[in-house]
Amino acid sequence: MGPAHRLIRFSPRDRRDLIARGLRPRDARRQARLLRRPPPFPPLLRPCSIGDGIERLSRAERDRLARLARSADHAGRFSRFIPASGAATRLFHPLLQLDRARKESRASAGEVLRQGGAPFSRDAFRFFSELDRFALRSDLAKILKKIHQKNLPRLLAKQDLDPLLDALLGPKGLDLARRPKGLIPFHRIGPRSRTAFEEQVVESSAFADKTRPVRVHFTVLPEHLAEYRRLGRQVSESLKRRSRGLAELKFSVQDASLDTLALDADGGWVRRSDGGLLFRPGGHGALLANLEGTGGDLVFIKNIDNVPTPSHQAEGNLWRAALAGRLIEAQETSGRWIQAVRARNSPHGIIRQAENFIRVTLGSGVPRGLTLAQRRARVVRLLTRPWRVCGMVPNRGEPGGGPFWVTGGEGPFVQIVEASQIPHSREALLGRATHFNPVDMVVGLRDFRGKPFRLSPYADPSAAMVSRKHFEGQDILTLEHPGLWNGGMAHWNTIFVEIPARVFHPVKTINDLLRPGHRANR
Repeated sequence: MGPAHRLIRFSPRDRRDLIARGLRPRDARRQARLLRRPPPFPPLLRPCSIGDGIERLSRAERDRLARLARSADHAGRFSRFIPASGAATRLFHPLLQLDRARKESRASAGEVLRQGGAPFSRDAFRFFSELDRFALRSDLAKILKKIHQKNLPRLLAKQDLDPLLDALLGPKGLDLARRPKGLIPFHRIGPRSRTAFEEQVVESSAFADKTRPVRVHFTVLPEHLAEYRRLGRQVSESLKRRSRGLAELKFSVQDASLDTLALDADGGWVRRSDGGLLFRPGGHGALLANLEGTGGDLVFIKNIDNVPTPSHQAEGNLWRAALAGRLIEAQETSGRWIQAVRARNSPHGIIRQAENFIRVTLGSGVPRGLTLAQRRARVVRLLTRPWRVCGMVPNRGEPGGGPFWVTGGEGPFVQIVEASQIPHSREALLGRATHFNPVDMVVGLRDFRGKPFRLSPYADPSAAMVSRKHFEGQDILTLEHPGLWNGGMAHWNTIFVEIPARVFHPVKTINDLLRPGHRANR
């Protein structure tokens, strides 16, 4: 990286841009320090496994905990929080690669695929071969007729794929790769398609008590807010007409003051073509304030793409209810221990039992040399934190993070660690990991008295993530705030529970929609 003085000079325009986003020059300089000297990797001990950081529920335990959650649902304690601002660029990566290859080679898309050999060829070929099974087919057929006056089946029969690519990806077509993933048609239900956003609302309504509205909060980009609201009204009316319950949908956008800057290869700020500073969204970790702002009590958190067709939703909702019951059980027990330990002249035995609860539930032992008063204070401090229960699925090679034991100031504790947070020297740990993080969790945002937590004190601000990306042909260093379920929840009380892989339905690339859980109903 270049000399540091390039990083601390701001033009008057730069300062205006920073102020407009609620950023101060010193905030930008702190980002520069993190970009130039990335935070250290988390101190990993070992992957979590069944009986060593991950709980496995028997069917009887699952059903008992699910009943406990149903009582809380009747009391109106649940809501859902779903980040939905991410673009579908990765989803359509094989088609984007094909589009680039045909333009660079000046060959047709069909010719490029017939040549084969490229990493994207198999996925792109499968997409076009099985196009009739995708929910987006009807939208594609309409736009082809409108723009090109061409018939989709005839184009497919002739393997004339160029108009299809233009209609799918072009700015005058569906422009799918730049659309939010939440607004991509995922499933065909009867005569119409449903987006991932709509399906999340439908799944939430299937879980909820029909006597009260299901509350779902989506985080979106400002430019898509109107479209989400319009579609939200439609799906809410549909649920109401079919007596499937009421939906109370809310939306928020990421705070602009949490946008981040980037550095170029010379250590200077990355700038747009007009000379202004490049600001990028700060990742899921920037949504911690949005989560707190929901005012929720017990909140389910899921990725927008992890939602199957209605015929596959029941078992997932049952396991989510079990996770919620486990959270309620842990919260209630910790609340009783807090009150017991706080009581005047609480005996040594009570403190020891509370410490045993912490050891069994959270894995944290008691440091040596503490006085009785220090042990009492430690129990109260450790238990007076937000709680979360995270579903973990058996590892089947999905990209992303997983559950690990890490060391810290309070002793060993469990944490979700992303693959990017594991140094090359310790990559063997990934091979030993038995479970994967599907981002399917329930969190408790209030203490045992019902008072909302401020969430920022329980985050680890040093756990920011630095990655290398491309922008307009140049390599850049980008910064993301501590991940929402990584550093953003670093000091939460965390329980991992195994859930079956069959309730995990991720859609990372477009052909994932061909998996059984997304199969179109006819």
